[in-house]
Amino acid sequence: MPSVLITGGTRGIGFSLCRAFVEKGWNVLTCYHQDEESAKVAQTALSKISPEFTVVKADVSLEEPVSLLVQTALEKWTTLDCVIHNAGATQNARILNVEEDSWDATMGVHLKGAFWLSKACLRPMMKQKSGHFIFVSSVVASTGNIGQASYVAAKAGVTGLMRSLAQEYGSKNIRANVVCPGFHKTRLSDGLSPEAEEAIRKKHFLKTTANINEVGEFMVWLAGTQSISGQIFNLDSRLPGWI
Repeated sequence: MPSVLITGGTRGIGFSLCRAFVEKGWNVLTCYHQDEESAKVAQTALSKISPEFTVVKADVSLEEPVSLLVQTALEKWTTLDCVIHNAGATQNARILNVEEDSWDATMGVHLKGAFWLSKACLRPMMKQKSGHFIFVSSVVASTGNIGQASYVAAKAGVTGLMRSLAQEYGSKNIRANVVCPGFHKTRLSDGLSPEAEEAIRKKHFLKTTANINEVGEFMVWLAGTQSISGQIFNLDSRLPGWI
């Protein structure tokens, strides 16, 4: 049975990913940082499908918790077939109003988290002669977005990290890809007005936003591939920017 570690998997897109993998028979371990209630709900709901489903607490912006997270997965399953870095946070403000601690926090969870996961997983994956990193990014990483400079910079950085990782370790049969899941009504987007949401929809050729269930299905498929690496997948109907 294949195994996957998914960060930030107790609500929103992350929970949808966990559910999709559990339903397809994967062993799944996920983490949360602060929201104890969502962790309990996710554990209860998905354990009914798979008793092996596990939720642990971890701050992915720090090296030690990430190392322990990966160690926990390896102790449970011996091998780790795929790692999906989905954990995210954003503190929206225009550049002149972004404080350093806010910038660092956003970079920490998105970009430094991707770095620590890569460091922790590379040697075990090289030992097992296979592995797959999937980093969740955003279309705004290539287009930019007003009031989200730190988030945009972090997500663009994740894409650069993925491409270097794919090139450095492809010869070891380690794949790395980025998925931009599109706009979804989650806690990260709670602050958007109805007008802002409508403006986002109008940018889509299909005049509708992405289906969260399709994101999960796509991720399960991508995770199981053996010959795709260094790619960016945009899961909606908008044109990306330069990436």
